[in-house]
Amino acid sequence: MKYRFLFRPAWLAAITALAVLTVAFVGLGMWQWSRAHRTHKLSPKAAAAYVTPAPLATLLSDGAPATDDALGHAVSVSGVFDGGHQLLVPDRRFPDGRIGYLVIAPLKLSDGSVVVISRGWSAQPVTPPAVPSGQVTVTGWLSAAEPADGAPADAVDAAAKDPAHLIASVDVASLVNIWPYSDMDQAYINALTVAPAGPGGAELAVLPAPAPPHTSSWYILNVGYTLQWWLFGVVGLWWFVTYVRRLANPADPEEDDEDEDVEAAEDEADRDEADEDDGEEAEDLTQPQPAPAAPAP
Repeated sequence: MKYRFLFRPAWLAAITALAVLTVAFVGLGMWQWSRAHRTHKLSPKAAAAYVTPAPLATLLSDGAPATDDALGHAVSVSGVFDGGHQLLVPDRRFPDGRIGYLVIAPLKLSDGSVVVISRGWSAQPVTPPAVPSGQVTVTGWLSAAEPADGAPADAVDAAAKDPAHLIASVDVASLVNIWPYSDMDQAYINALTVAPAGPGGAELAVLPAPAPPHTSSWYILNVGYTLQWWLFGVVGLWWFVTYVRRLANPADPEEDDEDEDVEAAEDEADRDEADEDDGEEAEDLTQPQPAPAAPAP
């Protein structure tokens, strides 16, 4: 067995040391990787501004989708609910893990535009409660309009069976074709409070606002250290495997002797051929040369 020497105590100790070093290199690389991507908390002032309701018009512009900075931001808007076009959005998870339904309704603003309001969450597919009458002010947090193809399969199946009361996702493009409104904002508001409150608002659970987002950054120096430690581990393993293979497969000395004999024979043949050429040249020089012919009278 060519690799039997690896079971010797000295080699077992070397293999153990190499394994420990490799694990250490990988661990150091992972530690540097964790240091490379750092999260920065918002300052108290920025966090307070994030949870302070801002007018909807300051977060959305010209019907464009909400930006990343606006999503989750506290927002307020005033308008009149259209309770005759409420829909349920199935397969929605509450923070405690329960699956239920969102109740959405259109809110008509004074400028004629419409914004989708998620009035709350229900564990059962209840009949949407009555909306408050007259002008109301909704305070909540902003969410992005959802694509139709991103809805869960269960929600799509449920909406297909009852399209008059269910919709698979809060897809504004689909709601434009369902509700009698064409000027709709490309976002929706998860309501936290409605003033004045309607008679049926208490039947729905409020979806809590997400925590303010934190900024993050990458540190190139730590990324370089990560690659360096991992490279050390790879090089160490490569060197060990190469060294062991050379010890287990040494060159055959007989083959080396044969190669040397062949080379010596070739060199001797070349020398003999050179000597023969030199002898022929010397023989030509020793031959008598014919006398030149006498000139004619």
